Amino acid sequence: MGTLRRRMAAALATATAAVMALGALPASAAPGSGPDPVVQGEAVVGKTLATEIGPYTFYGCGGGKGPDFTVYWTRDGFLVAGETARTYVLQPDDTGARMSAHLTASKTACSGETLHSNETGPVAAANRASGFTGRSFELLARTNDGTLMLYGRKGTAWDTTRAVGWGWSGFNALLAPGDFNGDGKGDVLARDAAGTLYLYAGDGTGGWKPAQVIGRGWNIFDQIVSPGDFNGDGHSDILAREPGGALYLYPGNGSGGWLARTAVGQGWQVMDALVTPGDFNGDGKVDVLARDRSGYLYFYGGNGAGGWTRSWLIGVGWSALKSVGAAGDFDRDGFPDVYGVDQQGRLVMYYSDGRTGWRKSEPAGNGWSGFTAIF
Repeated sequence: MGTLRRRMAAALATATAAVMALGALPASAAPGSGPDPVVQGEAVVGKTLATEIGPYTFYGCGGGKGPDFTVYWTRDGFLVAGETARTYVLQPDDTGARMSAHLTASKTACSGETLHSNETGPVAAANRASGFTGRSFELLARTNDGTLMLYGRKGTAWDTTRAVGWGWSGFNALLAPGDFNGDGKGDVLARDAAGTLYLYAGDGTGGWKPAQVIGRGWNIFDQIVSPGDFNGDGHSDILAREPGGALYLYPGNGSGGWLARTAVGQGWQVMDALVTPGDFNGDGKVDVLARDRSGYLYFYGGNGAGGWTRSWLIGVGWSALKSVGAAGDFDRDGFPDVYGVDQQGRLVMYYSDGRTGWRKSEPAGNGWSGFTAIF
């Protein structure tokens, strides 16, 4: 913490000169610094960080006329110019950086004293929960004729469904990694029968830029999923499983390519579905859910550095679902949810409690069994 404080103090040296004195301090007022501010919020591009500030922080430092301090934000210890609000919307330029908030006291009585918040973890690229048009929950569904349909939420109701692509029937794997090329917009990866992997970069409105080949030989894998930033470097990654059960991490490089792959598990052939809800237990690191062939659902905690913490059983009877997945926060309570399509073709939502448990489940639509892919 001492190193962080020295670094932040140096970064703020020029900023403190801009704080205006607001008058003389009344004799009865006794300036007090208060607790360090706390930065809250998900460190993901497009999300908002908020500064929690004690009610009497630097009380009296502004001469009793307020405000008694000015807020500044830093990115990896360097001042973010012009950002003095208590909230900060994370931008693509913040990807991989650690953000902090700082309070500089008004000079009248406290001589520019500063308080420093915690640093966030590395800011991750926009993830699957950011959707394709900036909404917190969106699904893509492919029809029998290869049409790609976008199902978005508008408040607490479904928005008007629309087609966003044609000719997608030639792909045997489709997944949504979030922002894979570093432009702040949600993308799609698609694999054809020859094992060629394509990147369809999203345009932020539900459309796509021309496809790019980003890999070959991917037909050796029987499951490919997108956990988000699994290794903690700020970029979206891919997990891929071989039929024999070996699980590999393919780290994204943040610009539509790859870093060196690593093995992250064995014995995963017992699972018939891998689900990637993001941070499912509220510790700030992305996790994986896995359903075995008996219908048991397990939680696998990510450690934020490309590995695992521990796993445990979080559900039974999940074999009743024809498919299962995750696409963000359906009920807008701040926790990632899980969806499934049951034998009657209903889309069923399973609401997370943010601590690897469930609050409830309920149907959210009918007629979903006719799709050949939902992601």
